[in-house]
Amino acid sequence: MNLKEQMKRDVKAVFHNTDEFAEKTEIYYDGEYYTVPIILDYEGAQDRKKPSSDNAGGIFRVDVKLYVAFSDLNFIPRQGANIEVGDDIFSITKVGNEAGEIILDLERLDE
Repeated sequence: MNLKEQMKRDVKAVFHNTDEFAEKTEIYYDGEYYTVPIILDYEGAQDRKKPSSDNAGGIFRVDVKLYVAFSDLNFIPRQGANIEVGDDIFSITKVGNEAGEIILDLERLDE
């Protein structure tokens, strides 16, 4: 087994294992509901560079990274589309697919 195969196996067995890091969550995307193990990383999203904001007073932007195994969705969501995670609706600002793991940069406005 090479490194790439091992990483794909670990994505499911370790990182997206609900006994380890992931939490089974309902997401809604493109007219369909999916209940899949995901990881939400609010701190990782804070590390990316943010442009200055012109939001109205009392409105702030929430950034989060969502990690989900490709094998759980079997498709890659589109950049610019909306995705509902739990009770929150986010806009997908960036999409990545690395070693069988989909990485979505999400944002939404909140009060």
